[in-house]
Amino acid sequence: MRNVNKSYSINLTALFFFFLIFMSSTASALQETRLTQNGSRASAPAIYEDNVVWSDYVNDSGIIHLYNLTTSEDLQLNSSSASWPTTYGNKVVWVECVGYDDNYDCKLVVYDIPTAKRLQITENVSEDSIPAIYENKIVWHYSQNGNSNVYMYDLSTFTKCQITTSKQALYPAIYADRIVWTDYRNKISNIYMYNLSTSKETQITNSELRQLSPSIYGDNIIWEGDRGGRRYSLNPDIYMYNISTSKTTQITNSESASRPKIYKDNIIWMDSRNSNSHSDIYMYNISMQEETQIIMNGSTQNWPAIYEDRLVWKDWRNGNGYSDIYTCIVPTIVKSPIANFSVTPDVGFAPLSVQFTDFSRNSVSRSWDFNNDGIPESTEKNPVYVYTDPGNYTVNLTVSDANTTDSKLFTILVFPKDLVDNQLVLTETQISTGGEAIYGSSPKIYEDKVVWQDSRNNFGNQQTDDIYMYNISTKKETRITTPTSGFSYGLDFYGDRIVSLYGRNGINIYMYNLSTSTEIQISFNKYTYVPSIHGDRIVWIDDRNGKGHIFTYNVSSSKETQVTTNESVPGELDIYGDRIVWRDYRNGINYENSNIYMYNLSTSKETQITVSGSAYNPKIYGDRIIWQDSRDEKSPIHMYNILNSTETQITIPSSKSIFGLDIYGDRLVYTDSRNGNYDIFMYNLSTQKEIQITTNKSNQDDPAIYGNRIVWRNHGKYDTDIYMCTISLKEPESTCCKFEY
Repeated sequence: MRNVNKSYSINLTALFFFFLIFMSSTASALQETRLTQNGSRASAPAIYEDNVVWSDYVNDSGIIHLYNLTTSEDLQLNSSSASWPTTYGNKVVWVECVGYDDNYDCKLVVYDIPTAKRLQITENVSEDSIPAIYENKIVWHYSQNGNSNVYMYDLSTFTKCQITTSKQALYPAIYADRIVWTDYRNKISNIYMYNLSTSKETQITNSELRQLSPSIYGDNIIWEGDRGGRRYSLNPDIYMYNISTSKTTQITNSESASRPKIYKDNIIWMDSRNSNSHSDIYMYNISMQEETQIIMNGSTQNWPAIYEDRLVWKDWRNGNGYSDIYTCIVPTIVKSPIANFSVTPDVGFAPLSVQFTDFSRNSVSRSWDFNNDGIPESTEKNPVYVYTDPGNYTVNLTVSDANTTDSKLFTILVFPKDLVDNQLVLTETQISTGGEAIYGSSPKIYEDKVVWQDSRNNFGNQQTDDIYMYNISTKKETRITTPTSGFSYGLDFYGDRIVSLYGRNGINIYMYNLSTSTEIQISFNKYTYVPSIHGDRIVWIDDRNGKGHIFTYNVSSSKETQVTTNESVPGELDIYGDRIVWRDYRNGINYENSNIYMYNLSTSKETQITVSGSAYNPKIYGDRIIWQDSRDEKSPIHMYNILNSTETQITIPSSKSIFGLDIYGDRLVYTDSRNGNYDIFMYNLSTQKEIQITTNKSNQDDPAIYGNRIVWRNHGKYDTDIYMCTISLKEPESTCCKFEY
């Protein structure tokens, strides 16, 4: 019988309408100011401090406007047939062209605001030049006879120099001593950078698909790029390259983002994800890794620019072919408190000492209720509490700011010292209802969320494996990935981060953040395998050099590091804290000999754990490493204690064939075929007792465990779904799973 939540579609619809109402009220709450007058045909705004500039083509005049936000004065500068204005400090720069047809005489004009004087730079400027300025340096491109190069003019020395010689360089941007531009030298556009201090040119992107419109601030370069495999169409997303870490990050996943600009920690762009007929303005905060839709009024907004918290943009809302310049202050994103904490351990024998660690965000106060009886026991950030009596305890952490509160519940299971099997109750729940949980891919569980890979949407021309999530607290299932995800090959889950392999333009690793609902691409080398995540670290096997090596990526620093350098071929791997464990074939031929190795990221030390030559499928939790070993019959489980460097064989006399291994605390879960079908079992390392979790005649495999919950795949006659068993301590009822309706 399926555990179907009939109210799901109704709740989702209500949530969707609530989201629309919320976004509409947020957009309308913006204090927008229209800077142009009725009948304007304004374009290409730019901003620096209190000055906003744009060009206006009323009567095809091409007049540059300078608007002061403090005085509200709109000054028409001495200009005609002018376009592409930009501003920095007391200077305004634009392109001014005089002539007809193809016989144009174009120049750069530099306008000094205090003196109202003009300086003309008359050589090597074309009609499509778009200047950029930083301090005293102006950069632009000059196109003629199919060739184009980037030039720079220094206002302090009145000298001009040619930056590029590729004859295919366009649309430069500048920050400090770095110039970036789009270059077509290899028949497709890529992003390049030139360092004025070192006179060194660097290719930033190396793609067979178009990369356009770069912008730079500090160490971050952003651009719009098509990495989706569409060679003859442009479906761009925004990407960011950090010069210090050499790491590229995908900012958007809309395939409709363009014209990005960056200032300090904020990236803005125009995006047509909501409609093919108009674009809206979005912003991404790099530190918070959060995206916000800034403007949403049903008209088209484009050419956004940003300075500090002030945006300007071109807006078509007033119709009749007129376009206006608007500005607004970016709203302060009010972050409500989010309760979150970890528990170590969450299951054990009385008296049980439990360490609580508060990971809440945006809170100013906290209150711990260790028994959920309404009486707080602590306000410390990381308290320790001792449960003296056996039982099921619900912990409630409530965090608050000045206006709002948020709470999180977690269950702790405390066993009596002399526990007998019939004191445990196993409650089974069907998690998924699609019937297409993917074979060979274990579901993952963290706290109150279960994720898995599902092929229910793989039909017709839509060849995709999706990630689904089930929230145990709300009993709601959510499709995480989009219809264009592609085929999926692996999955891991920690906190609010899901990592998976997808066959998009090769096989690469992607990370989805549940808190921000954003996805970023982690690897770009097309041959990656078996990702695993713990904390801020993602590890995987990468075949970029022709041999498989282990790489790690730090989410906080956006830094990638190669861990292994020998000629071995790693197999399955896992990570916990600073330690990576994996199956390694370095001592064998044709994959005939494999051992378990461990690498400590803190000490940069590698340790060989086994010497049997028959070890595989390692898992790590805390100071324990477990694996299977085929040196003994039935592939029994072995365990290595890192603290005392000792190996132990876990003896399970009645087992027939064990596989699909996982560990949490003192408990192991695995699949065993001793009953003629595949069942899930749990083994307690402390009590050396085994419990059979599933008893039905279908096949169950690939278990995972977190706290007092175990999840697995159940193979029915016609479908495969995810199930979960919750372990609790009550009066004796049954040693078998009962079913939760």
